[in-house]
Amino acid sequence: MLRDAIGIDPDSKGCQSALLKFGECQAQQSGYPAPEDGMQRFNRWVKEKEDVIVAIEGSNGQSKPIEKALRSAEIVFYSFKPSDVGKFRKVVLGQNKNNKKDAESTARYAMALEAQGKLDKWKRVWSPDEDLQGLTRSYSQKTTESTRSINRLWKLLREASVDLYLALGGEHPDIDINENILQNEGILALLIEKPDIFEWKTLSETDFLSVMGNFNYKGRKKLIEELQKVSRSFRPVSPAISLMIKNTTEQIILLKRQLKEIKKMIEKQTKDNKAVKTLEQHKGIGTMTAATLYAEIIDIRRFVKDDNLASYSGLCKREYKTGKNEKEIPNYFFNRRLKNVFMTAARNYVLYNPGSHLAGYYRNNVKGGMKKTDARKRVARALVRVFFKELYSLVEQDNNSDKIEDKKMGKENDMANGLSRSDKYHSNISFPSPIKNNTEGREKVKREKTEKLVMK
Repeated sequence: MLRDAIGIDPDSKGCQSALLKFGECQAQQSGYPAPEDGMQRFNRWVKEKEDVIVAIEGSNGQSKPIEKALRSAEIVFYSFKPSDVGKFRKVVLGQNKNNKKDAESTARYAMALEAQGKLDKWKRVWSPDEDLQGLTRSYSQKTTESTRSINRLWKLLREASVDLYLALGGEHPDIDINENILQNEGILALLIEKPDIFEWKTLSETDFLSVMGNFNYKGRKKLIEELQKVSRSFRPVSPAISLMIKNTTEQIILLKRQLKEIKKMIEKQTKDNKAVKTLEQHKGIGTMTAATLYAEIIDIRRFVKDDNLASYSGLCKREYKTGKNEKEIPNYFFNRRLKNVFMTAARNYVLYNPGSHLAGYYRNNVKGGMKKTDARKRVARALVRVFFKELYSLVEQDNNSDKIEDKKMGKENDMANGLSRSDKYHSNISFPSPIKNNTEGREKVKREKTEKLVMK
């Protein structure tokens, strides 16, 4: 039976909803504000309609408060791409864009997909771990900011003194300092307390040691001697340059402290996470990489096979057919965060597993003339297969343990399959195991070959 539909067009202030009853031309429009009391009224209104399709234009972004409210009320909903709804509105309905028409178009699009039996594809069963995803994204963002600030500090130091710039980078012919020591905490403390490097000429060894934190560990005395040597060539620095050096250095120290706090929190959040711990078992895959992979994948059951995960990660091309022509073209719509972390995982895997077949595969590709980035992308695509199989095995283990527990209790566990008890017409959309399917396929081929040999 075809059902009524509620279309939702979210915005920054709340949402516009349209109830479209089957067989009626006009939609009933209503709006709800984003604050919690508005979402509670929205939930009550949806539940009053009983068996109805709830469809949202877009996902995450401005629709996040609505999705959160619907999930808390155990209401099953569907999310469509705004571009798909826009095409449907223009081609089928011939309407221009506004909030009310967008909400109505979303409802009509949902009803059309259900009539074709294609609606389940857009069901949003799995939700991200918002805390972990927020932490990993914040860590990535602050890492980028830290790199940008360090690069800015290098430029300022070059303007202040080319000799100091070369010395701290380990490239000064007369100064014996280890390569790239700029991020040393003692150096950063010195740049904050004495941003006017011309003053370094007057500092004694004791003064240097005091400003740099009074940590007289091995090598600190040698570093101070080299700094005193290079300071002889310093010339007066403008107050503007000194201020920018001080502010940029303070920014670097602040970001380093925040990164350390975020990493500590992520380690605490994932200490009992089976998926993260499984990925960490590979050499070169640390907590941050594993946690980011888990947070961006959300749930491995979203992907029927590893090809889908590779496409979502931007690690493979997509088919393009027009007329008789058929080719593969780059995929520009993918999760860039997931691609970046897969590329990082590939780089570290090759680095820390030099004797592995993937490291050899990488080296052979580079020797054959392939760019290092392209060779690393090949390794990342191979890791997609490995990680996909491992994560899916964990899901199967959990499902099997849930089934055993359910048999003991004498009832079925719907939530093990990602189902919601609130939807009595909710179909089972859990995908068959790709690992099991591959094994069955190979066994079937073997049986067919054996039967042919027997017939001969």
